[in-house]
Amino acid sequence: MTIFDDIKELVDVPTAARSYGVEVHRGNMALCPFHRERHPSCKLYEDHYYYFGCQAHGDVIRLVQELFGLKPIEAVEQINSNFGLGLDLDKPPDMEKVNRRRREIAERKAEKARVEYMYDVLMRYFTLLDKYKMLYVPTSPDEDTDRRFVYALQNIGYAEYMLEAWGSFDKEQQAEIKPEVGRIERECKRCVEEWGEG
Repeated sequence: MTIFDDIKELVDVPTAARSYGVEVHRGNMALCPFHRERHPSCKLYEDHYYYFGCQAHGDVIRLVQELFGLKPIEAVEQINSNFGLGLDLDKPPDMEKVNRRRREIAERKAEKARVEYMYDVLMRYFTLLDKYKMLYVPTSPDEDTDRRFVYALQNIGYAEYMLEAWGSFDKEQQAEIKPEVGRIERECKRCVEEWGEG
């Protein structure tokens, strides 16, 4: 395993891009830092990037090279220094440090995936209730009120609160409401199974 492999293993492309000032949007899409554009055309994957507009692509080392006009070894040195990896470029890597850093990165990715999943659950539930509210609103006073409409009115306020509050919750608060998000996920699934998606 070379120092280049260690760097690619320890630092993922989206993390490096954010750290070096690339504005990363939802779905790990970004504006191309190499060309002026209005809409994000770059997809940042964990191990590489690809700009659909200019076809620029590469791994984390190549990204840093392009951003700062560096040679490959200079990019490796910069990443090593900026991310505090502690890799000695003149010696074989300390596998204990490398493995510890890998575990930290894996834990961070797992936490990020968990948080994103919980947010998606809240968004799906709110969207479902919003559809029920819009699609099943009575069109006249004589029309029977659809139970999906009533259900949506009873629950959409809470769903909206949870969705809006989610962004202000810290990690501890997000962990505390995990059971509630699980309940909401089951409720959303039950609604879809019983009533459909709208």
